[in-house]
Amino acid sequence: MEWSKLKNVILLMLVLVNAALLLLVGNQERQAHRYAEETRQAALTVLEQGGISFDLEEFPDDLSLPFLTVTRDRTGEGELAAALLGQVTQEEGSEVRSRYTGPGGTAEFSMNGSFSISLEEGVRTRQAGEDLRQASAGCLADLGFSGVLEGQWSEGGEQVLTYQQQWEGYPLFSCQVSLHWSDDHLVLVEGRKLDGSADLSSDTGLLSTSSILIRFLAGLNDGGYVCSRITGMTPGYLSSGLSRSVQLTPVWRVTTDTGVYYVNALTGDFTPLE
Repeated sequence: MEWSKLKNVILLMLVLVNAALLLLVGNQERQAHRYAEETRQAALTVLEQGGISFDLEEFPDDLSLPFLTVTRDRTGEGELAAALLGQVTQEEGSEVRSRYTGPGGTAEFSMNGSFSISLEEGVRTRQAGEDLRQASAGCLADLGFSGVLEGQWSEGGEQVLTYQQQWEGYPLFSCQVSLHWSDDHLVLVEGRKLDGSADLSSDTGLLSTSSILIRFLAGLNDGGYVCSRITGMTPGYLSSGLSRSVQLTPVWRVTTDTGVYYVNALTGDFTPLE
């Protein structure tokens, strides 16, 4: 057979093989999509039979967050204190707790990431044309805190704004920071913040969203909790460990008409928000 004819035959065979592979992949994708849809409908049916309606416009995709280990970094605590208080001096402390003082106030940092910075009136004020959210965002930027506003309310004559820390774009539910404003003066910043470098702890697969909902229903029944509507599902992390090494576990935060609950995306463990 001439080379030109043989080459055409080979090209035709390659085209046929590629077409067969595309058909096979397409069929597998259709089967996977049909299976996922059937599983979702089954989960919603189980919830409905349990007296719970699913009030989300769309069924959330399966979670794909990594399970991380963070090595906590405390070397910048003095700089954080100075960012709000100006020049500070570290008092004699311990590995568990450190304290800084200066003309602008005092700051305390604990090993578990919690901290409290008390400011003298006039050290940090809201500038002309700023609202409290803008002023608070500027303070958090100085602290190197990446977060989103969770709530704002009045407390004892003060305005309190609470922010949820974000870790690589996802909420770190264990870490929040609150800013207390008295008139135009920032008087207290307190909460918990995680700083450090992260490493992959495990590549274990996560439970599907359908499985999470079934585990959620089981957790409600086992704990004697009652709700009638699921109004939100938010993916994020919960942290564990008080030492230098902290685990970040992927979770779903499930918001209902009666409360908020967490479901571990690795194990399915159910935890109510305290």
